[in-house]
Amino acid sequence: MLIAGAGPAGAATAISLGDFAPDLRVALIDAPAADGLRVGEAVPPQIKTILEHLDVWQAFAADGHRPSYRTVSAWGGPDLLSNEFLFQTDQIGWRLDRARFDAMLLGRAAQCATHVPSRVDAAVHQNDAWDVRLDDGTHMSARFLVDATGRGAMLARAHGARFENLDRLVASVMLFDGAPDDGTGLLIETFADGWWYTAALPQNRRIVACMTDADLARAAGVVGVDGFLGALGSTRHVGRTVVGAQPRGVPVLKPAGSRRMTRACALPLLCAGDAASCFDPVSGQGIFKALRSGIFASYAIGDHLSRNDDKGLARYRKFIADEFDDYRETLRDYCAREQRFADRVFWRRRIETHASTAAAMEASMV
Repeated sequence: MLIAGAGPAGAATAISLGDFAPDLRVALIDAPAADGLRVGEAVPPQIKTILEHLDVWQAFAADGHRPSYRTVSAWGGPDLLSNEFLFQTDQIGWRLDRARFDAMLLGRAAQCATHVPSRVDAAVHQNDAWDVRLDDGTHMSARFLVDATGRGAMLARAHGARFENLDRLVASVMLFDGAPDDGTGLLIETFADGWWYTAALPQNRRIVACMTDADLARAAGVVGVDGFLGALGSTRHVGRTVVGAQPRGVPVLKPAGSRRMTRACALPLLCAGDAASCFDPVSGQGIFKALRSGIFASYAIGDHLSRNDDKGLARYRKFIADEFDDYRETLRDYCAREQRFADRVFWRRRIETHASTAAAMEASMV
């Protein structure tokens, strides 16, 4: 079988298949990404259980990622409130050196699968097998495909999968050098047209992202360097974390909205990670979700290929759909807590969606 994409979802699928269905021959196809910026650079405390399951916890713990003990936010009011991890079973989250994290996962995955540093150009299903063409012109054959190519979901889209974008959220992201870790943890601050996110990273770096809707980004002033720094300077809390730091490069605009699959591909193909669904970064669940979906996908694929049991494929697709429904309701509730900017387009879109959904649910119970 073949996995397209060697990020957290693809790597987790390969690693888990190596344990669950070791007789399968697995190819992991991916070339290094040119862009190292990520919207999410942090993982919650629950990540430890996942990494232990993948047998990479010790390697992760030795890699120098920064501990995070809380999330601090000014959401629904001007003052910072702290959500401590102290009261969770695993009390420490982590702010990642993302390049090192991805390399660690890929190194482990390469022990379970053949890593091919290339990209999938096309895939055709015929005679109960996939003929996969790589970008160097070579061909590979596989009985099953996993699309772990991220938000693009290029393989699934090419074979009939359909997706629904629930909002227009984008992230304008910048890195800063010379920003020592102040111990705050993750910091979130809302404003009239969205919200800001920042976290200290290893090597005295800090990521800062302004989250707004695509049609509001230019008016919010977060497209160019000068505008981004000016908007950042108007924040009450986030701007203080990079006083004296040096911006690195220019703001990079990335899609960050919620998205779900509305129609799956009928062929032997599963999506994992962001190729299956996308969560708003405020959930803090992106990497955790990607790893978990890769593990669950491996169980479904292993049952299908090694045991001729297709029930796991249906269970996996239902899990992805139910997970998204639960996330969507939680996100609506969270956005509805911010009433200070209820008359602004960004928040009105989210609050009205929440209100209409709540009314529909109430009517259905009458």
